[in-house]
Amino acid sequence: MTASYFVLSDGYVSPGVASTVSLVVDGDRKIIVDPGMVASRDNILAPLGKLGVSPADITDVVVSHLHIDHTINIAIFPNATVHDFMASYRNDSWVDHDESPFRLSANVTLYATPGHTREDITTVVKTGDGLVAFTHLWWTIKGPIEDPYSYDLAELRASRELILGMNPHVIVPGHGSPFAFDGDATKLL
Repeated sequence: MTASYFVLSDGYVSPGVASTVSLVVDGDRKIIVDPGMVASRDNILAPLGKLGVSPADITDVVVSHLHIDHTINIAIFPNATVHDFMASYRNDSWVDHDESPFRLSANVTLYATPGHTREDITTVVKTGDGLVAFTHLWWTIKGPIEDPYSYDLAELRASRELILGMNPHVIVPGHGSPFAFDGDATKLL
């Protein structure tokens, strides 16, 4: 059995800023990726409702990195365990991840992919159509190809090479619509 995913809200960087917010369903796990800034919380809640999922049904929240535009709406999922680059958090429990990759569920794995920040992770999901990578290694398919806020462009490139080496079917960028990866990494490096 494989997982499925739904983009709840496409992110953007102008005008304003919003993260791309997604739902991943893997068996009993319902995972929100990057519940960050959106024009209205309804941009997250209405698509969830159409899928028959309530905020209380969400078991996990993954944040690609700790910038507020990717984290501000974590609290609307009261029953979720939150996962970032170094640990999993639930109520007053803090459990460190000892290494990368970290397997979240049967078909969902978190990979350390520093570049935008030192704390970046990419959520890689095995679906029936292939791998899907939820990541901030790309802002959108249109760029910018060089992350203007990257603390280390060489590390960003190495992380991109890691993810592209997995040959993902689809990449869901931090601030844009999903795009298909055709296997030609030169276009995305």
